[in-house]
Amino acid sequence: MDWPVRFPAEMSAGPTSVRSYDPADAAELFESLADERVWEHMSRTIPADAGALDELLRSKLEDGYWATFTVRQDGHVVGITSVLFDPHNPAGAEVGGTLLDPGVWGTGVNTEVKRLLLAVIFRNGAQWVQLRTDERNGRSAAAIRKLGATDLGIRQEHLVRRDGTRRRSRVFRIDRPGPSMPAP
Repeated sequence: MDWPVRFPAEMSAGPTSVRSYDPADAAELFESLADERVWEHMSRTIPADAGALDELLRSKLEDGYWATFTVRQDGHVVGITSVLFDPHNPAGAEVGGTLLDPGVWGTGVNTEVKRLLLAVIFRNGAQWVQLRTDERNGRSAAAIRKLGATDLGIRQEHLVRRDGTRRRSRVFRIDRPGPSMPAP
């Protein structure tokens, strides 16, 4: 797989759209992620304001192996998601770091966003895509399973949750569709 992947300026499916994160999105994004439930399974502290959120997101982009996208529904910012590339394992990528406004949980926004990203990643030669979620996050695991991902089990992480416990992640994988299989 060649990295960096050249993602389209905007990807959309119906009212859901995804485009590369822009610092101009930070204020609206901060508002959409204000509910503490959004951050429940994350290891990092909740950013105090839009500036801190922007700083956090831009710090992830510095090494060039992380691409973050703003998620919109009907033109309104409702969250973020990312694609991570590991140069030591170049056959695939990981889609993760997804944080969505609880108002769009269970509406299909997450599924559409993942399908848009998966299509581009596979078109760019990835053999597989990994997704993972905190073992406690049943809602996220169910959404990943809806994509047809294979559950690879639970893995101990080096991350520490905000509550001080060590995170364990449920890891999933979607293999590149074969010629007779529909793309995700």
